[in-house]
Amino acid sequence: MFNTKVITIENSQLNQYWLLEQIKPVMLNKRPDWLPRGAGKGEYYITIDSNGNEVSKELIGSQPEGWMTQALVNKMPKQQYEPAASNIKRVPVKVKMDFEVKRMN
Repeated sequence: MFNTKVITIENSQLNQYWLLEQIKPVMLNKRPDWLPRGAGKGEYYITIDSNGNEVSKELIGSQPEGWMTQALVNKMPKQQYEPAASNIKRVPVKVKMDFEVKRMN
């Protein structure tokens, strides 16, 4: 649900609009099926609606090329957000996220 137009913000501004809900960490027994093998970096956009729901993820790119795919991004767990104190109007946002996976020895 969008109560206003979605605005595009920088990652550094996200906490002025939305805060990631605190969740209890879970120990995984194996590598998640959405996480590519090997080392790499990726960037994607997320859109957060007026209820704090992550409604979409859109892959921008990855290094090496093709390391992360849109299909894998779609499998990533969705996050839930709470409005920041300064986001009284619950403004929906689109923000670029990035991540890096380093090779484990």
